[in-house]
Amino acid sequence: MANSPYSKENVRKGILHYLLGRGLAGIAGFATVILLVRFMDVQSYAGFTALTGLIALSGILAGLGLERAISRYVPEARLERSAKELGQFIWRITAVKLVAALVVCGVFYLFWQPILRLFSDVHLTNFPLALACFVIAETLFQHFSAVFQALLKQKALTRILTVQWLGRLIMIMWANFADKAISLEESLLVMALPEILGVLVFALVLTHYLGQLNAEQQAEHPLEKVTDAQQANTKNWPDWNAIARMASHNYGFTLLAAPPQGYFMKMLAAIFLPTQMVAAYGFFISIAERVRQYIPLHLLYSLIEPVMIGNYIQNRSFSILNQRCQLLYKSNLILLIPIMAWILAAGTFIIASLTGGKYHEYSWLLALVMLQLTVGSHVVLLQLILNSVGASQLLVKAGFYALIGMALFLVVALNIHVYLLVVAPLVFSLVCNAYIIHALNRDGYPYQLSRQLFLGTTASGFIASCIVYVAMHQSFITSPNTYLLTIISGALIGLIYFACLYFFKAIRADELLLVKSILTKKGI
Repeated sequence: MANSPYSKENVRKGILHYLLGRGLAGIAGFATVILLVRFMDVQSYAGFTALTGLIALSGILAGLGLERAISRYVPEARLERSAKELGQFIWRITAVKLVAALVVCGVFYLFWQPILRLFSDVHLTNFPLALACFVIAETLFQHFSAVFQALLKQKALTRILTVQWLGRLIMIMWANFADKAISLEESLLVMALPEILGVLVFALVLTHYLGQLNAEQQAEHPLEKVTDAQQANTKNWPDWNAIARMASHNYGFTLLAAPPQGYFMKMLAAIFLPTQMVAAYGFFISIAERVRQYIPLHLLYSLIEPVMIGNYIQNRSFSILNQRCQLLYKSNLILLIPIMAWILAAGTFIIASLTGGKYHEYSWLLALVMLQLTVGSHVVLLQLILNSVGASQLLVKAGFYALIGMALFLVVALNIHVYLLVVAPLVFSLVCNAYIIHALNRDGYPYQLSRQLFLGTTASGFIASCIVYVAMHQSFITSPNTYLLTIISGALIGLIYFACLYFFKAIRADELLLVKSILTKKGI
């Protein structure tokens, strides 16, 4: 359709607005992470690490796997249903998630004392109201974000994201100005209040949009009467049984995949590891989460998924799906591998610059977290493929076997050295990747990993890391200023890495043309 909200031109505009808004929100979000780690003492930040892990887990529990239903049914309703039906669907899902979030808060309230016994660094005797606000706000904020992405309302979404993070920055600066330090409970309020404001703005903007859409539809068809057949069709939409099946598959996988996620590992670290390492690990996971938001597959997932599924349904070509997924993962590697190379070569200087001298002795831990992000992003890619070919049940099986592998590793690791527990997420991702690839090939979907994909990107990162490491540790680059050393090492990594990519011919001309066709008005 020429006027379709999901036309290529609208998708292109959505991507550009999304990138611009995400860029501004990302700067504010990164600054928030840095300021919190600087203005909180080590024990308070360790407690903040544990509670943010608990909050993120609560958001997953309250999500009920309905995110995929949003990306699947909202576009259908926008194209083929009335504004009233679209609104009813969205508000019903919103009500379900709100009730689920309230139930989770009730469970936390009832079991607050046992929770405190798990996390020795959390010194909040009574269940804090700020925590309940944060849980509810986080659940609904993520829900409305998914709705706005499915409607391609990227401009409004990114403005709200930017305001959210700027609000947090303002609150941090205000708290620091008042007390010169931020307590654990204050940090929860800093995170929760701007998000509550964002949820209210989401609801107002969505209400206005649905009213406007309804008026446009009434103006286009002012005399159209609803027939009995149309009323029956309306009553049968959406298929809640199909929604429940889709949600249960994705929810089951999400729950099985919870242990290797950052929010769960932060809680596990808070139980077993010393305070200094808990704080460092929490900070590194926060850094990785900021990076993950901007790697292409995660950044554009809600835009990519309906397009990929639609194209596969149209042409039923797994080879084309495989090729496009390889390109997506290559874009991830081109960003993540030089970051890992930079950390390996100059991690001590990077971390000292960010934290004001804290946690730099754990630079190896940041490299490990980034490696887990790299391997785990391939699981996200395989999830997209499984949803495209209608084999989402394999997600649950893969998560089950990967969870067994991770549990066995944890048993062994905790008996050898407690620090090894931080390797467990990598074990989970490797097992999950292996099972899904094997299952796809077994079921007649020949998923192939490109050797050239790994050779060019990995070799380039290895060479860049070695050269810069030698230069910095053999006194070829010297300066008492850690900020300057961080900048110089990063610039050298970038120059050497991309020069090596060109030498190894790791990026093909047809891949550049495909990206150009998405980002420009005039496609291939």
